[in-house]
Amino acid sequence: MTLSLESVRVRVALPGDAPAMAALLDQLGYPTTVADTEARLARLTESAADHVLVAERASVGVTGLVVLHRAPVLHRTGDVGIIMALVVDERRRGEGVGERLVRWAAALARDHGCAALQVTTHHRRDGAHRFYERLGFEHTGRRYVLSLH
Repeated sequence: MTLSLESVRVRVALPGDAPAMAALLDQLGYPTTVADTEARLARLTESAADHVLVAERASVGVTGLVVLHRAPVLHRTGDVGIIMALVVDERRRGEGVGERLVRWAAALARDHGCAALQVTTHHRRDGAHRFYERLGFEHTGRRYVLSLH
């Protein structure tokens, strides 16, 4: 199914979006509660370095989200925009919503002085790797995580 992207609106996430956002995060493999999502969204909203956007369709509601973090870095001129989370409802994937969210995140990062946009994705997400490469992202390294809990 091809989606008319004119029917998709990208906007800043609102507290009332938390139930849909929690469901999306669960699909991404990060189960959470609506209350936790509301609290996290409130915290991100207070930060000038963070932006949370959602994609919505009038007939369906929120179908995707992207979280952008702007980080100052020492190793390059200009900040780096980091996509911290990107997910499109699994029933709506392949319709162009993810690309639209990434394009919005890139424009927002550029408007805030970022020189680059980066994203990390789990090694098992082959479809995500192809998606990002199709959008022009270059595979440049690995990410290592040390759990502090």
